[in-house]
Amino acid sequence: MAQRSDFTIDPKAIQQLDALALSIQTGFDAKRINKALNAASLAAARSMVGPVRKAAPVRTGRLRRAVYAQKVMKNGPGAYVGIKPGKNRGDTRGAYYRWIITAGVSRVPYTITPRKAKAMFFTSGGVLTIGKKFQRVNPIPGRGFVFDTVERNLNTAVRIWNEALSSIIQAGIPAKGGIKVPKIK
Repeated sequence: MAQRSDFTIDPKAIQQLDALALSIQTGFDAKRINKALNAASLAAARSMVGPVRKAAPVRTGRLRRAVYAQKVMKNGPGAYVGIKPGKNRGDTRGAYYRWIITAGVSRVPYTITPRKAKAMFFTSGGVLTIGKKFQRVNPIPGRGFVFDTVERNLNTAVRIWNEALSSIIQAGIPAKGGIKVPKIK
């Protein structure tokens, strides 16, 4: 099974939701409840960005810089921690190779040794090749550092989610406009 490169924080899965206080405070308005749950989930996801960045493998630092948190667009409320994809190899804001690191590669292409190894030999298909040697490279295993790190720190995320939700409820949920996501450590 391939490792995932993102982790979604789903408030419906958290059992310690004080649903009655939230519903009474919002007047049982589903839109305002979802707004509060989204803000609390985003606060919890943002708190996981630091540990995931520390766990990211570093060669150039691009993968580490590409870790971010965002609200889910569909099937909300919720938020997730992931790695920005980047548009291409030259885009330094994201890591275009994130799937290779997190999920791994099962079919690695052949590598070709330089022409210095001059020899004639037959490949497995019976084709005569001169001056090149093909070698099969072992598959690259995935490193699911995003999922593993968030899973290790899930109790912290739940605590921050609860504290953020209670501070949002105490401050009041506006009918219009956004909610400022509280910063809780």
